[in-house]
Amino acid sequence: MAINTDWEYGNRKLAHYNKWLLDPNRPIDQRYPGFPEDIARERGLVQLKADMAKRSEQKAVAKAARAERKRTATARPVSRRTGGPTKLVQAVEIFRQQGGDKAAVIAEIQSKLGMSLAGATTYFYNAKKLAV
Repeated sequence: MAINTDWEYGNRKLAHYNKWLLDPNRPIDQRYPGFPEDIARERGLVQLKADMAKRSEQKAVAKAARAERKRTATARPVSRRTGGPTKLVQAVEIFRQQGGDKAAVIAEIQSKLGMSLAGATTYFYNAKKLAV
């Protein structure tokens, strides 16, 4: 507020209080109800705070829903291995059968275990560590 509007506001508030105070029909034990502009502003602030709290709650609920959707969308079913040797165990056997020849072992791992060149190469090096 500017200085003039503060002055005008103070004059309006004082005039309202004096009018209430000098009212001959007012009960003596009655408390001053307050300046109507202050009451309206206070109600507006209370309503604003309630609206902000409601909006904040709605945002929290929406955020939780998004997180739940994201969690369920990215969840993958866990596949359980059933009996039989693992691919690594099979790769170690292939490594031992081929005598450690890199090209032959990788080609055999690719064909028998159904892997890409990169995957077979990784399994070759892992099998090499375990075979020794």
